[in-house]
Amino acid sequence: MNLKVNGRGPEPTTDENDYRKTPMVLINDLSRLLWKNVREHGIEHPISQKSGQLILLELAKRDGRTQLDLANATNLKAPTISVSLQKLEKEGYVSRRPDEYDLRATRVFLTEKGRALDATIKGHIRREEALATANLTDEESDTLVKLLLKIRENLAGSDREEETL
Repeated sequence: MNLKVNGRGPEPTTDENDYRKTPMVLINDLSRLLWKNVREHGIEHPISQKSGQLILLELAKRDGRTQLDLANATNLKAPTISVSLQKLEKEGYVSRRPDEYDLRATRVFLTEKGRALDATIKGHIRREEALATANLTDEESDTLVKLLLKIRENLAGSDREEETL
């Protein structure tokens, strides 16, 4: 189907002005495809919000964190963390307990249900990663990881003023 607007068809796209081939758009596409494939191949993720998924992944790395720790690790705002934790707790994926040394602080822990979900998700992610990198050499895979880590560091550590596109 060739749609025309005001008698003109779409502008031809060249590689130099194809925004779909920029690193950020490609990374976003890869992320969406990963999660789409994980859902389609055996797991319907019960945690619908991305914030809940990020919290689950961070707790799996290091359990018993405070809400402030989680906010810093996920780059989410404190109110988002609070609301997401309420939902995760209600659904049985996390529990909250007072810190034994500082009763003002609350620690967040994965429940057995949360650990089981984390293990299931990680298994699916490993399978998708193997599929995605099947035709890369070990050197190419290592280089890709190093480059993505640099990009993440650049974006996470950015102190620049907000720019508008």
